[in-house]
Amino acid sequence: MTDEEILMSERISLTVDDAGIARLIMRDEANKNLFSDDFIHELVTSMEKAETLKPKVMIISGLRDVFAAGAEKKNLMDLCDGKVHVKDLLISERLVHASFPIIAAMEGHAMGGGLVMAACSDMVIAARESRYGVVFMGLGFTPGMGCTKLLQGLVGPQLANEMMFTAKRFRGSELANMWHNINYILPRDEVMPKATSIAQQIAEKNRDSIYLLKYAVSAEKKKLLIEARVQEDFMHRLTFAYPETRRNIEEFYAGG
Repeated sequence: MTDEEILMSERISLTVDDAGIARLIMRDEANKNLFSDDFIHELVTSMEKAETLKPKVMIISGLRDVFAAGAEKKNLMDLCDGKVHVKDLLISERLVHASFPIIAAMEGHAMGGGLVMAACSDMVIAARESRYGVVFMGLGFTPGMGCTKLLQGLVGPQLANEMMFTAKRFRGSELANMWHNINYILPRDEVMPKATSIAQQIAEKNRDSIYLLKYAVSAEKKKLLIEARVQEDFMHRLTFAYPETRRNIEEFYAGG
């Protein structure tokens, strides 16, 4: 099978092969897939382009060492100043509302919004060597991108609460011994082959039936994301205004 190159930039690439398997690769090596304005724009644009191509399934992957790392400092400081709304919510909305099933192939670490991307996906494969967590509270502000409602579906309510309240990062090998809804936690070298295998099995099916099933199974996540947005927007208005939050962000990104 050959991949047809659809979109290509320093940050994002999108290809679709003749079997109907789309591959979206987040590859901003310089910034380790931080959610900058340009990164978010290109990621959302790529998802929108994929919709027009009607693939049967999509594999989303990142760098070998970092799947996605969440918000960049500038956007967080702008939120502290009350200048912008939470732009990275666009990523969650686009993933949850995709017409086709999405496989998150997380070879590398996924932090904050990066892990929420996995929670928005339909199937998730993680690496035993990599770390996964939502670090919002470690910076002083409450979780966003739908995390408060969607993370439970990925790792269960109790572990989701521990992740959110403590900002602890867990190795995939740790998660493998805990209750979770991650499809597979494998050695890093096996993540992409497993994602490809699942995608190939899906691609054998009728496209219309795939899309009907995706519409049905995504209904609950769409509802949860709407609920989360109301609560998270309110909490962000409060927590980003705390002086402690600004100090935490400055210290966390010191030198970066």
